[in-house]
Parts: sequence; C-alpha cells; structure tokens
Amino acid sequence: MIGKERERWKEKSADQIKDFVTNVYEQEAKNPCPVDRLKALSDILRRKSCGECVICREGILQISVLTEAITQGIGRDGDIDVISEISEDMSIGSACDYGREVGKIAKQMLEDEREQFERHIKRKRCDALVCKKFITYYVSPEICSGCNQCLEACEPGAIRGGEGLIHIIHSDSCTRCGDCVLACKQGAILKTSASVPNIPKEPVPVGSAQLDSVQGSLMSQKRRRRSE
Repeated sequence: MIGKERERWKEKSADQIKDFVTNVYEQEAKNPCPVDRLKALSDILRRKSCGECVICREGILQISVLTEAITQGIGRDGDIDVISEISEDMSIGSACDYGREVGKIAKQMLEDEREQFERHIKRKRCDALVCKKFITYYVSPEICSGCNQCLEACEPGAIRGGEGLIHIIHSDSCTRCGDCVLACKQGAILKTSASVPNIPKEPVPVGSAQLDSVQGSLMSQKRRRRSE
C-alpha cells in the first residue's frame, strides 16, 4: 500500500499535487477557527503522505500534534514558532511537491492568523467559538422559557431547572456536545469564549431575571446621573 502511494505521488505533476492539496484545504476553509482548521488539514494530509520523505512525514505529523495541543488548551509559548519553522523547512526541503505545498499552505495560514493562534495559547480563547476546550455554554435568562427541553436533552445531566424555571448549566459537568442548543427552540442556549455574563446561580422563576436586570439597569442609570 505504501509503495503504491509513493509511486502515485511521483507520477503526479506539480500542478496536480497543488490542486489536490488546495482542494483539501478548501474543504476545511469554512471552519472559522484557523487553529482548528490547520489541525484538521494537517491530520488529513499526513494520512495522504507517502511517508518516504522524513521531513514531510514527520513535519506534517508534528504540525498535527502541536495544533491539537493548542486547541486542547495545552499549547505552549514557542509552539507557533516551531510550527512556522517546520512549515518553512517542508516548503524548502521536502523531496517532492507534496511536502513543499503543504508547508507553504501551513506557513501562510500561520502568518495570516498568527494573532488567533496566540489568543488560543496565551488567553485560552477561541474567538470563533469552535474549540470546545475554550467554550462555555450558558442559558440566557432573558430568553429561557423554562420548557425543560434542554434539560431532557442533556445526557451528562449538567443542566438544572424545572418547568417554569430558568435553567442553569454547570460547566464542570458540561461536555460541550451542543445537544442542548439543538433542543432549545427559543435559542436560549448561548456560548462564549470569554467570561459568562451575570446570570442566576440557581434556577429561578422565568421572568424574575428580566425584572432584576431591568431594575439593575435603572439603578445603574440613577447612579450615573447622580455622579454627573
């Protein structure tokens, strides 16, 4: 099997290889998170490598391992530079156009979206809300109708509430599967990569949170007027 793969790549022209790699990249292009996108891309392309060229075989594997670690919140300072160096080495030193093309695309993605890679590592944030490790699901008290649909859909039992009550998601038990989002017809299940807004700590009657929010807003306005 490996021998056939080696022979197949050797028979392809530079344009054919470029078209193949580009096509795989375009299949992942809809992914709004560049880190997760590079992770998926490298995982697919490493399986297509013939394995004959060490710098291509090991290079794509290392990019896959490093980007996986970054999306899991265990990326380290220096990982970005390592990925950049690997990509550049591949684009220059790979034995065929396959490795060189993968290296070019990886390096370009890193240069275009370096800030997002840094946010994942340094701030533990995924602005695209794709990487599950950095996402927190919560119930919007202004939207929740207390219908119990999300609670029934949550297999881990991370949601507390009851009929007519604003539901609460406990992050420690939440697996970020997203089943509650699909179950909620009101669209009350939201997610964030930043801090969760000020919401009830325990289930409260529907409508009480809205009233508290309005009262809090009015009090804030009064304070601002007094200070002016």
